[in-house]
Amino acid sequence: MNRQDALQPMFHYSPAFIIIILLIIGYIIYLIIKNSPKKKEKPVIVEPKKVYKSTIKNNYKKKLNELEKELNEDKITTRKAYQKLSMIIRNFVYETTNIKVQYYTLEEIRPLNMDQLTKLVEEYYVPEFAKDSTTKIETSLKHTREVIEKWQ
Repeated sequence: MNRQDALQPMFHYSPAFIIIILLIIGYIIYLIIKNSPKKKEKPVIVEPKKVYKSTIKNNYKKKLNELEKELNEDKITTRKAYQKLSMIIRNFVYETTNIKVQYYTLEEIRPLNMDQLTKLVEEYYVPEFAKDSTTKIETSLKHTREVIEKWQ
C-alpha cells in the first residue's frame, strides 16, 4: 500500500457552499449596519417674520378659545380635548419653528431643548391616552395659552 493512498484526501468545499456562506455573512453585516442607531441631526429652526408670528399666535389663541367653548358646552370629552390640545401646541410650534413636532413622540421632543413644549406634552400625556384622568383640563389650557403668549 502506497503511503499516499493511506492519507485521506483534503476536504474540498464546493463553490455553491462558499457562495452561501458569503451571502449569509453579507446579510448579517447588512442587518448590523441597518439596525445600528443613527445619530439624528438636530432640526434647524426657521422662524417666521415678527408680523406673521403675532398672527400665528392670535390664530392659535382662537383655537384654544374654540376648544374651551366645546368643553364648556360638553361637545367634547376631556380625553379628546387633550388630544386636540396636543395637536394645537404641536402645530403652533411647527408654524413658528418649521420643525415637524406634530409627528414626534415625547422622547423625540426632549432633545430639541424646547422646555416649554416638553413640559406641555408631558402634562398632556397621561390624560391624552388614559381612559379616565383626574387632571384638570382648565389648568392645561391656561399653561398652553401662557406658552403661546411667551413663545419667542
